[in-house]
Amino acid sequence: MKDKEEVKFEENIKELETIINELENGNVDLEESIEKYTKAMKLVAVCDKKLKTIEKQISKIVTDNGIEDFKIEE
Repeated sequence: MKDKEEVKFEENIKELETIINELENGNVDLEESIEKYTKAMKLVAVCDKKLKTIEKQISKIVTDNGIEDFKIEE
């Protein structure tokens, strides 16, 4: 299995959405809920890291091309 860092961002988001839906449905027992929640939080961290990396790349591209009023909204 691929490391979470190697999996595409979109695949991680899709897996995160699946976990969220399973937890919201309430059809999993307590132990499984904890496991899924833990996995979801790890996916959130990986996705956040990827987004921050991409934001830095975009900012560098913009700066290198002399565009000064470009802002990334949060």
